[in-house]
Amino acid sequence: MDGRVALISFKGLYDFMEYSYLTDIEDLKKGDIVVVPTNDFYSVGTFIRYSSNKKHIENATKHIVQKIDIEAFETKMFLEG
Repeated sequence: MDGRVALISFKGLYDFMEYSYLTDIEDLKKGDIVVVPTNDFYSVGTFIRYSSNKKHIENATKHIVQKIDIEAFETKMFLEG
């Protein structure tokens, strides 16, 4: 396995559920927003924590696409607005 396993949650009906994703991003912090592939598309989720749990490792079959830099986006919007 390359990288680490990250647990991601999604807003909505099952926001208490954690989903396993592979990642090579080593500095994620709780609450970071990430883009991940889901069944047929991409979704935005929230990083919860890294895991070394065997079940989480087995369930991690997709990779995090990227972390979203919310602060840079908000700064850009402030400067342009």
